Amino acid sequence: MNIGVTGGIGCGKSSVAKELTEQIGGKYINADLLCRDLLEVGNPGYQELTKNFSKDFFLADGSINRPLLRKTIFSDSIQRARLDDILHPLVREELIQHALNATNNKYNLVAEVPLLFEKGWQGDFGCSLVVFTDIDTCIARIMKRDFVTVEDAMAAISSQMPLAEKCKYGDSVIDNSGTFDRTIALLEQFVAEMTKNSIFYKKT
Repeated sequence: MNIGVTGGIGCGKSSVAKELTEQIGGKYINADLLCRDLLEVGNPGYQELTKNFSKDFFLADGSINRPLLRKTIFSDSIQRARLDDILHPLVREELIQHALNATNNKYNLVAEVPLLFEKGWQGDFGCSLVVFTDIDTCIARIMKRDFVTVEDAMAAISSQMPLAEKCKYGDSVIDNSGTFDRTIALLEQFVAEMTKNSIFYKKT
């Protein structure tokens, strides 16, 4: 089974996706990490970036000036759209290939994809799981993790698709608002239900 895990910023998507992978066995991948890898020197994303972005975005050794790129895409919607146009098709291609490999070799795949619904990629997976967290908990987690103000945390949340909307799109929802022990128990219930319906491959 290929599962696309998504949710909002501060919801704990990575922790939930990794715990789910542990419970069902198989492989975990992260779309953001795939993006990062694609931008390493010589890789497809990097090659396209050299064609579409000025030399200001590259360091003396040829590597990408990631702090400048990050700052630019957050402040310049046109540049952000250019980068998205480069990276998103490449990331989707890799995600689809991972899913095909998992299906062909009969193992479970858990893919953390923050923009799963925004990009309309949910059909690339057999199941979508949304990680939900109440807004106060999200804000607290973002402030602690990123060392930002409550206003900055709220702005980050507001810039994304509303979490309630993502929950409507998802095949299943896991509430990660409480302790992680509670989340683990909810995931165990989810896995048990899916296993009962012979959804997952046998854990290896």
